[in-house]
Amino acid sequence: MKRICKGMLCLILALSILAGMAIPAMATELKTGIGIVTTSCLRLRAKPNTDSEVIGKAYYGDAVVIIREVDDWYLVNCNLEIGYMHKDYLDLRERKNVRLGYASFDAVTNIRKGPGTDTAIVDQAPKGDVCFIIGFNCEWYKVTYEGQTGYVRSDLLTLLEKPYDNYGSPGNTYHEASTSAKSSTTAASSSTSASSSTSTSSSSSASSSASSSSSASSSSSSANSSSSSSAAASTLGEQMVAYAKNFLGYRYVWGGKDPSTGFDCSGLTWYVAKHFGIRIGRSANDQLSYGTYVSRADLKPGDIVLFERTYTSSVRATHAGMYIGNGQFIHAANSRVGVVISSLSETYYSSRFICGRRLG
Repeated sequence: MKRICKGMLCLILALSILAGMAIPAMATELKTGIGIVTTSCLRLRAKPNTDSEVIGKAYYGDAVVIIREVDDWYLVNCNLEIGYMHKDYLDLRERKNVRLGYASFDAVTNIRKGPGTDTAIVDQAPKGDVCFIIGFNCEWYKVTYEGQTGYVRSDLLTLLEKPYDNYGSPGNTYHEASTSAKSSTTAASSSTSASSSTSTSSSSSASSSASSSSSASSSSSSANSSSSSSAAASTLGEQMVAYAKNFLGYRYVWGGKDPSTGFDCSGLTWYVAKHFGIRIGRSANDQLSYGTYVSRADLKPGDIVLFERTYTSSVRATHAGMYIGNGQFIHAANSRVGVVISSLSETYYSSRFICGRRLG
């Protein structure tokens, strides 16, 4: 009886080990390299044999992430699908410049100067934050993060997009914008007129108020002081909007924070605020902590507008822009359209709006 029990335990243990070996690649597994497709059309299969189900395809020149070798096959990540491709039709590269798109950090992660733990740490990213992968080097991804370039171990990132240069790739899919640059410019013009009209009306009302309160000098002084403060804030916001509009049509670049390279969403708001001597956080989530809270109904030109769930739900704010008036905001939307003006009434943005933050 003891022998039977012992034999059963050994069998269970062996099956457990085999099951563990059969588990498809997880984000925690170091990757082997980048595979470049060398045939016109290469099938991605569910198992490492030609009789198994075809679950995807890649085309000549496409890049796949090679996870590990399995006999005559590679286990790969092909356009976010995990499966097997035959080795004969993939050119394995241990070093390759390739735009794999956005990826999220699976844990608090050190970003290093080179592809190795013996190189200096240039930054540290929190779990759930995102970076942009621009290459691969001996089990490490080369990334851009917060305006810096560095290396992250390939077992610490989860890919979120299809490689940008693959056949049929839509490019950036984690920031939506349905407004074209042309229509945005027109909207910006009408928005400026509306803001100007509102400003003139406010000034006129403030002057009338100040005149009617001249019977009490202390009250008049207080009213004038309050009116001046309000006018100054309005002027600053409009100046910030006018400056931000100079960058309409500029390209979207992950980690970008100046006109020479392009902008990402929080890079644009950060750059505009910096121009006016206002210091705010670099990421959208950081900017949630600066300035004072403003509801959607109380937004004024120059307020930062913040959104959630545009590419991840692991941090509170994931996208930022600047309110310009008339229910619209300017932002670095995505790599397809760059810096544009969009409406807060669009379902995508209205359903993700968190709040505004008033600076200055």
